[in-house]
Amino acid sequence: MSIATKDVVDAQLHIGTLKSEAHPKTSKFWADVVNGVVVISPDAIITQLEAAKEKIQKAKEQGKEILVVSEKKMYAEELEALGAKLWFNYLNYKVPGGFLTNFDTLKKRIESMNTMEKFLETDAYNSLTKKEQLVYKRKLARVFKIYKWVKNLSKKPDLVVVLDGLMMENFVNEIEKKKEVDSILICGTNFPRWWKEDGLIIANINSHKSTDFILKSILS
Repeated sequence: MSIATKDVVDAQLHIGTLKSEAHPKTSKFWADVVNGVVVISPDAIITQLEAAKEKIQKAKEQGKEILVVSEKKMYAEELEALGAKLWFNYLNYKVPGGFLTNFDTLKKRIESMNTMEKFLETDAYNSLTKKEQLVYKRKLARVFKIYKWVKNLSKKPDLVVVLDGLMMENFVNEIEKKKEVDSILICGTNFPRWWKEDGLIIANINSHKSTDFILKSILS
């Protein structure tokens, strides 16, 4: 289903940051500045959303690994629900440093977590004392908090979707180092970098309503 201008406005995607906080590199997407607040062009947003959706759909058709990353607490639970519904890998608590640049090491942690999870279902685990079982449960809970929703990630992701490119600056640095990893950055008008336009969405990411609209539009 195509996205209409009314949809963008109703979801408040067009509301940017204060002009004093906005970065000139995003100015090509501005429509106006009203009362000191940047207004983003709805047409520009629609073009970016449709390009992102097309890129994600193509990646799905080609069987590529897609990863969504976000450290926004306001959207952590909703991202979990969306991930469960649409079946994609995501990190919604804390993105470990080196997730792209040192993926082989982190993959071993994920594999260790999966092994431990399976162990908790064995007779060997049931034969342990309650105190020993509790130690395993706590250990698994700690690693689950970060890695649970990438447990099925079989290899380094081919495409990453980043919610808030400015907040996730260190992860964006990793993307720049790994040229083979494609990306879609969802950013506000304060994003300070040049980025290829088919991998960029400049919109309001400071409200739950607009963030929800963006992710559902491009991932569904």
